[in-house]
Amino acid sequence: MNIANNILKHSLKNVYFLVGTACSGKTTMANALSKKYGFIHFSRNKYENEKSYKVWQSIINEKYQPNSTKREDMDWEKYYSRSAEEFLADENDKNASDEYLDFAIIELIKLSQNNKVTADIRILDFNLVTDISDYNRIACLLAPGELIVRDNYARDDHRDRVERIQSLKDPEKKFETQYELMRIRAKEMAEQAHKHNLFTIMRTEESTVKDTLRLLEKHFDL
Repeated sequence: MNIANNILKHSLKNVYFLVGTACSGKTTMANALSKKYGFIHFSRNKYENEKSYKVWQSIINEKYQPNSTKREDMDWEKYYSRSAEEFLADENDKNASDEYLDFAIIELIKLSQNNKVTADIRILDFNLVTDISDYNRIACLLAPGELIVRDNYARDDHRDRVERIQSLKDPEKKFETQYELMRIRAKEMAEQAHKHNLFTIMRTEESTVKDTLRLLEKHFDL
Protein backbone atom coordinates (compact mmCIF):
# COMPACT_ATOMS: atom_id res chain seq x y z
CA MET A 1 0.00 0.00 0.00
CA ASN A 2 1.31 3.42 -0.96
CA ILE A 3 0.10 6.48 0.95
CA ALA A 4 -0.15 9.64 -1.13
CA ASN A 5 2.30 12.38 -0.14
CA ASN A 6 -0.45 14.97 0.35
CA ILE A 7 -1.96 12.71 3.03
CA LEU A 8 1.43 12.32 4.69
CA LYS A 9 1.91 16.09 4.55
CA HIS A 10 -1.38 16.65 6.35
CA SER A 11 -0.44 14.09 9.00
CA LEU A 12 3.05 15.55 9.53
CA LYS A 13 2.05 19.20 9.93
CA ASN A 14 3.38 19.28 13.52
CA VAL A 15 6.82 17.99 12.55
CA TYR A 16 9.88 20.21 12.07
CA PHE A 17 12.36 18.43 9.81
CA LEU A 18 16.11 19.01 10.22
CA VAL A 19 17.96 17.54 7.26
CA GLY A 20 21.47 17.95 5.93
CA THR A 21 25.05 16.78 6.28
CA ALA A 22 26.88 15.11 9.10
CA CYS A 23 28.46 17.42 11.70
CA SER A 24 26.10 20.27 10.79
CA GLY A 25 24.38 20.40 14.18
CA LYS A 26 21.11 18.64 13.37
CA THR A 27 20.95 16.65 16.60
CA THR A 28 22.24 19.55 18.71
CA MET A 29 19.64 21.92 17.31
CA ALA A 30 16.82 19.37 17.52
CA ASN A 31 17.68 18.93 21.18
CA ALA A 32 17.85 22.71 21.73
CA LEU A 33 14.46 23.30 20.11
CA SER A 34 12.87 20.42 22.00
CA LYS A 35 14.25 21.61 25.33
CA LYS A 36 13.20 25.23 24.84
CA TYR A 37 9.72 24.60 23.42
CA GLY A 38 8.79 21.25 24.93
CA PHE A 39 8.87 19.47 21.57
CA ILE A 40 9.52 15.76 21.23
CA HIS A 41 12.89 14.99 19.64
CA PHE A 42 12.82 12.03 17.24
CA SER A 43 16.15 10.80 15.94
CA ARG A 44 17.46 7.78 14.08
CA ASN A 45 20.58 7.88 16.21
CA LYS A 46 20.49 4.91 18.56
CA TYR A 47 22.26 6.97 21.23
CA GLU A 48 19.62 9.71 21.07
CA ASN A 49 16.58 7.47 20.65
CA GLU A 50 17.52 4.04 21.94
CA LYS A 51 13.92 2.85 22.42
CA SER A 52 12.91 3.58 18.83
CA TYR A 53 16.16 2.12 17.50
CA LYS A 54 15.54 -1.15 19.37
CA VAL A 55 12.00 -1.38 17.98
CA TRP A 56 13.32 -0.88 14.45
CA GLN A 57 15.99 -3.53 14.93
CA SER A 58 13.43 -5.98 16.33
CA ILE A 59 10.98 -5.76 13.41
CA ILE A 60 13.18 -5.67 10.31
CA ASN A 61 13.30 -8.84 8.25
CA GLU A 62 14.84 -9.97 4.98
CA LYS A 63 11.52 -10.05 3.09
CA TYR A 64 10.58 -6.41 3.67
CA GLN A 65 13.90 -4.73 4.57
CA PRO A 66 16.56 -6.66 2.60
CA ASN A 67 19.07 -3.80 2.55
CA SER A 68 18.82 -3.14 6.28
CA THR A 69 19.19 -6.81 7.21
CA LYS A 70 22.23 -7.24 4.96
CA ARG A 71 24.28 -5.23 7.43
CA GLU A 72 23.90 -7.95 10.05
CA ASP A 73 26.20 -10.29 8.07
CA MET A 74 28.32 -7.66 6.35
CA ASP A 75 31.84 -8.51 5.20
CA TRP A 76 33.35 -5.28 6.50
CA GLU A 77 36.76 -5.88 4.92
CA LYS A 78 35.14 -6.11 1.50
CA TYR A 79 32.74 -3.26 2.24
CA TYR A 80 35.42 -0.73 3.24
CA SER A 81 37.92 -1.86 0.59
CA ARG A 82 35.83 -0.29 -2.17
CA SER A 83 36.76 2.90 -3.97
CA ALA A 84 34.81 6.13 -3.50
CA GLU A 85 33.27 5.60 -6.95
CA GLU A 86 32.05 2.14 -5.93
CA PHE A 87 30.52 3.50 -2.74
CA LEU A 88 28.72 6.24 -4.67
CA ALA A 89 27.38 3.75 -7.22
CA ASP A 90 26.05 1.40 -4.53
CA GLU A 91 22.34 1.91 -3.91
CA ASN A 92 22.20 -0.37 -0.86
CA ASP A 93 22.92 2.39 1.68
CA LYS A 94 20.28 4.66 0.13
CA ASN A 95 17.78 1.80 -0.03
CA ALA A 96 18.42 0.95 3.62
CA SER A 97 17.68 4.59 4.51
CA ASP A 98 14.48 4.44 2.49
CA GLU A 99 13.44 1.27 4.33
CA TYR A 100 13.95 2.98 7.67
CA LEU A 101 12.09 6.07 6.48
CA ASP A 102 8.84 4.08 6.21
CA PHE A 103 9.13 3.24 9.90
CA ALA A 104 10.19 6.75 10.88
CA ILE A 105 7.27 8.44 9.16
CA ILE A 106 4.78 6.20 10.96
CA GLU A 107 6.49 7.00 14.26
CA LEU A 108 6.44 10.73 13.49
CA ILE A 109 2.74 10.64 12.68
CA LYS A 110 2.01 8.90 15.98
CA LEU A 111 4.18 11.24 18.04
CA SER A 112 2.95 14.45 16.42
CA GLN A 113 -0.79 13.98 16.80
CA ASN A 114 -0.85 15.99 20.02
CA ASN A 115 2.71 17.30 20.15
CA LYS A 116 5.22 19.24 18.10
CA VAL A 117 8.17 17.09 17.04
CA THR A 118 11.69 17.84 15.81
CA ALA A 119 12.93 15.14 13.45
CA ASP A 120 16.60 14.76 12.63
CA ILE A 121 16.43 11.64 10.53
CA ARG A 122 18.43 10.79 7.43
CA ILE A 123 16.38 11.92 4.44
CA LEU A 124 18.48 11.84 1.28
CA ASP A 125 15.60 12.53 -1.09
CA PHE A 126 14.86 16.25 -0.95
CA ASN A 127 12.07 15.76 -3.48
CA LEU A 128 10.30 13.69 -0.84
CA VAL A 129 10.80 15.99 2.14
CA THR A 130 9.57 19.02 0.17
CA ASP A 131 6.54 16.99 -0.91
CA ILE A 132 5.52 15.87 2.59
CA SER A 133 6.23 19.12 4.44
CA ASP A 134 6.08 22.89 4.02
CA TYR A 135 8.99 25.24 3.42
CA ASN A 136 8.77 26.69 6.94
CA ARG A 137 8.83 23.22 8.48
CA ILE A 138 12.12 22.16 6.84
CA ALA A 139 15.63 23.41 7.61
CA CYS A 140 18.75 22.07 5.92
CA LEU A 141 21.85 22.27 8.08
CA LEU A 142 25.12 21.95 6.20
CA ALA A 143 28.81 21.67 7.02
CA PRO A 144 31.73 22.02 4.60
CA GLY A 145 33.55 18.84 3.66
CA GLU A 146 36.78 19.63 5.51
CA LEU A 147 34.92 20.33 8.74
CA ILE A 148 33.10 16.99 8.42
CA VAL A 149 36.40 15.20 7.77
CA ARG A 150 37.84 16.78 10.91
CA ASP A 151 34.92 16.13 13.25
CA ASN A 152 32.91 13.16 12.02
CA TYR A 153 34.95 10.32 13.45
CA ALA A 154 35.67 12.19 16.68
CA ARG A 155 32.02 11.81 17.69
CA ASP A 156 31.14 9.34 20.46
CA ASP A 157 28.33 7.84 18.40
CA HIS A 158 30.81 6.95 15.63
CA ARG A 159 33.27 5.19 17.91
CA ASP A 160 32.08 1.74 16.80
CA ARG A 161 32.67 2.64 13.16
CA VAL A 162 36.15 3.98 13.85
CA GLU A 163 37.11 0.85 15.78
CA ARG A 164 35.72 -1.34 12.99
CA ILE A 165 37.82 0.38 10.32
CA GLN A 166 40.90 0.34 12.54
CA SER A 167 40.56 -3.44 12.88
CA LEU A 168 40.76 -3.95 9.10
CA LYS A 169 43.73 -4.16 6.73
CA ASP A 170 45.33 -0.86 5.70
CA PRO A 171 42.96 1.30 7.79
CA GLU A 172 44.64 4.55 6.72
CA LYS A 173 43.66 3.97 3.10
CA LYS A 174 40.10 3.09 4.12
CA PHE A 175 39.80 6.26 6.19
CA GLU A 176 41.05 8.33 3.24
CA THR A 177 38.31 6.83 1.05
CA GLN A 178 35.71 7.74 3.67
CA TYR A 179 37.07 11.28 3.86
CA GLU A 180 36.79 11.58 0.09
CA LEU A 181 33.18 10.42 0.30
CA MET A 182 32.44 12.99 3.01
CA ARG A 183 33.72 15.81 0.80
CA ILE A 184 31.76 14.62 -2.24
CA ARG A 185 28.51 14.10 -0.34
CA ALA A 186 28.77 17.44 1.45
CA LYS A 187 29.07 19.18 -1.92
CA GLU A 188 26.21 17.17 -3.43
CA MET A 189 23.89 17.89 -0.52
CA ALA A 190 24.59 21.61 -0.65
CA GLU A 191 23.79 21.57 -4.37
CA GLN A 192 20.55 19.68 -3.77
CA ALA A 193 19.50 22.09 -1.02
CA HIS A 194 20.04 25.00 -3.41
CA LYS A 195 18.18 23.21 -6.20
CA HIS A 196 15.14 22.65 -3.96
CA ASN A 197 15.29 26.16 -2.50
CA LEU A 198 15.52 24.90 1.06
CA PHE A 199 16.24 27.20 3.97
CA THR A 200 19.87 26.43 4.78
CA ILE A 201 22.38 27.21 7.51
CA MET A 202 26.03 26.52 6.79
CA ARG A 203 28.10 25.70 9.86
CA THR A 204 31.38 27.59 10.18
CA GLU A 205 34.12 27.75 12.78
CA GLU A 206 32.31 30.75 14.28
CA SER A 207 28.89 29.10 14.49
CA THR A 208 27.26 28.92 17.91
CA VAL A 209 24.23 27.05 19.20
CA LYS A 210 22.65 30.35 20.26
CA ASP A 211 22.99 31.97 16.84
CA THR A 212 21.85 28.88 14.94
CA LEU A 213 18.87 28.46 17.26
CA ARG A 214 17.88 32.07 16.63
CA LEU A 215 17.93 31.51 12.86
CA LEU A 216 15.84 28.35 13.18
CA GLU A 217 13.32 30.04 15.44
CA LYS A 218 12.84 32.80 12.90
CA HIS A 219 12.47 30.35 10.02
CA PHE A 220 10.08 28.10 11.93
CA ASP A 221 8.16 31.16 13.19
CA LEU A 222 8.51 30.11 16.83
